Amino acid sequence: MILAFLRGLGFGLLAGFPLGPASAAVVDASLRRGPGRALALGAGAALVDFAYFLSATTGTGLLLSGNPDAAETLRIVGGVLLAGFGIVLLVRKPPDQQTPLRRLNATTALAALGTGIAISGLNPALATTWLVLSSTVFAGIGTVEALVAAAGVFLGTFTWFVGLTVGVGWSRKHHSGGQHDLTKMWRHSFLLPVRRV
Repeated sequence: MILAFLRGLGFGLLAGFPLGPASAAVVDASLRRGPGRALALGAGAALVDFAYFLSATTGTGLLLSGNPDAAETLRIVGGVLLAGFGIVLLVRKPPDQQTPLRRLNATTALAALGTGIAISGLNPALATTWLVLSSTVFAGIGTVEALVAAAGVFLGTFTWFVGLTVGVGWSRKHHSGGQHDLTKMWRHSFLLPVRRV
């Protein structure tokens, strides 16, 4: 059981390293709205990792792999929505460093959690990743072990988002340039083109 949890934790951390849409959204939320909203968004994304992993390891992920039309539709719709999200991030005005960060309340926390769920839930690459891992590294584990490993995946992925949020907070506090420079630095770290102002 402990080994299943540790493997899930390790793979959850590794799943965060490719900086994808959820990581970009966490950084953006941290810059614009503060760490509370960024962490709520990250928790939503980590819940999707938990659900996809558990679904894949308990066999219900086979429904998608056995129905190519549904899988293709999910890929197309998810790709279009994620591209739209990327365009919104690129055309947004950079946040002002002098603007105080907003305090988190229950409504904004739930909205951020839902945003994290939507961004990760619509990412077809995420579902594919957990399907591949479940059929190789986690093949043959029982339902209880899958639940324990899924908890590790959640914790590992969420830890990644906590690290991103802390990194943005540190950068915001210690970066000597203006907020526009900070935004450019984070956009470059995600290999996104930066508009010239």
